[in-house]
Amino acid sequence: MTKMVQALTDRLVERLLPGGTAHAVKCHRAGTKCINSSCGGKKNYLQYRVNCDDGSYYYEFAHCGC
Repeated sequence: MTKMVQALTDRLVERLLPGGTAHAVKCHRAGTKCINSSCGGKKNYLQYRVNCDDGSYYYEFAHCGC
């Protein structure tokens, strides 16, 4: 749970201060995944998996359709 909170905090800090993180953890996009769920009139959507140096990860929405 703590890693998830740290990752979410970093995402917020990144939006407010590009290049900065709350606890100096670097994250990078590691791959994509096609999710079978309705999105903007399409039957699926693409998301990125973002891995962080502290072992945490989160997903970012990419776009509708894949």
